[in-house]
Amino acid sequence: MKKKIFLATHNEGKIERFKNLLSHTGLEVEIHTPEEFGLENIDPEEIGKTLAENAAIKARAHFGKVDMPILANDTGFWVDGEGLVDAPKRKALGKTDEKRLTKDEVSRSLIEFWKKIAEKHNGKVDAAWIEVFVLLNPDGSMHTAESKREVILTDQIFGEAHVQMPIRVLYISKATNKPAIQQTAEEELLEMKPVTDAILKVLTEERNFS
Repeated sequence: MKKKIFLATHNEGKIERFKNLLSHTGLEVEIHTPEEFGLENIDPEEIGKTLAENAAIKARAHFGKVDMPILANDTGFWVDGEGLVDAPKRKALGKTDEKRLTKDEVSRSLIEFWKKIAEKHNGKVDAAWIEVFVLLNPDGSMHTAESKREVILTDQIFGEAHVQMPIRVLYISKATNKPAIQQTAEEELLEMKPVTDAILKVLTEERNFS
């Protein structure tokens, strides 16, 4: 019997990625999204001091509204010499209101911001995506797991940007030694293995998917 999981995100790119990664965990999972329950207007303010706190805020915003475990995550981008940016999109956009921009404009802004960061470091710098996942169960118990995906941020654009994941055009995966945007599906899974492992861990904690 498939286990039901609710994804606490409205980001189409994240939903697509979660579905793909969950399909490779070996778990029988039935995925549900906010739109299916008319919850697309829930957008909590991320005021946590850590990625884990922000992920928990996203999960708790949906608590009691669905009768299944809630999976949420928060992501930060670490760059050598710059530290961890726990809200990469907000950092790149600054005071600009994202709602006033098209998806393409947001994508271009993100690419330009991180390209300049790489230029500051002579065109190439070690970086990593840090992600924290939380699973909030209907009984209120919560489990967490973290992943670190190492990359090399560059000032080169290696391909056409995906509007939901534009920064992928700028970096090389250390797992495959290839530009992320140019990887095969198999190579992308290798790059994403730390993420898949973290999702598997948070889902297979005691009482979740025994």
